[in-house]
Amino acid sequence: MSRTPPLQGCRVLITRPRPAAEGLAAQLAALGAIPVLLPAIEIRPPEDPRPLEEAVRQALTFDWILFTSANGVHAFLERWIAAGRSPVELARVRLGAIGPATARALQRYGLQAAYQPAVYLSEAMAEGLGEVAGRRVLLPRADIARRELAERLRARGAEVVEVAAYRVAAAGDAEALRTALNPRPHRVTFTSPSTVRALAGLLEQREEIRPADLPAVCIGPVTAAEAVALGFPIAAVAREHTQEGLIRALIESWGRNPSSSPEG
Repeated sequence: MSRTPPLQGCRVLITRPRPAAEGLAAQLAALGAIPVLLPAIEIRPPEDPRPLEEAVRQALTFDWILFTSANGVHAFLERWIAAGRSPVELARVRLGAIGPATARALQRYGLQAAYQPAVYLSEAMAEGLGEVAGRRVLLPRADIARRELAERLRARGAEVVEVAAYRVAAAGDAEALRTALNPRPHRVTFTSPSTVRALAGLLEQREEIRPADLPAVCIGPVTAAEAVALGFPIAAVAREHTQEGLIRALIESWGRNPSSSPEG
């Protein structure tokens, strides 16, 4: 007798950028879910590339380069390679990764993270680095990244340089939204505060469906706080702030209360 897949019949709205959304969709489909892709944001180069180019030129003068997303790794390393440098040269600097996905992105370039916090949050990353007073730290990040990591490192005496390695832009349109919401999803997944804000902005175009109609499964507490602030009910928050943790939270949420799914 075959076992029912744990997400059987669960229609899941995926809001992360398309390349990452497709990988998540494949995993959810294998678990019986019906994934619906609505990339609410997209990753673009910074409007002004000069600060990133300067950071690349000075990269080997830093004690640490801390990456808080796989997107940051790819944006920085692509610029590094475009400047005629080999990724292996960056092994001369200590590299930090906020979590396993970011560490795997470094590995794609033949690099290893010297540090990864036990809890995949920027606050934990700042506290676990050890002595940073007088150290130079580079943060290649999104243009809208939270400032907590830089502020905590500066409070501990580090010299911190923040640079926009990439830009987060809203995506999606009214037609894509209409298709994604018909029939209405049972859950929406959020992997960053920017995906929450972007979907909330799109929903302003559809008065018949509000954030309150879409139970959210969030990758971590920062994202969940943004979802609550914008009116999305929280179905679950991942205990491990990774894609795998998000999937586990979704499975637990669906198994706990599938009857909370909307009609249609």
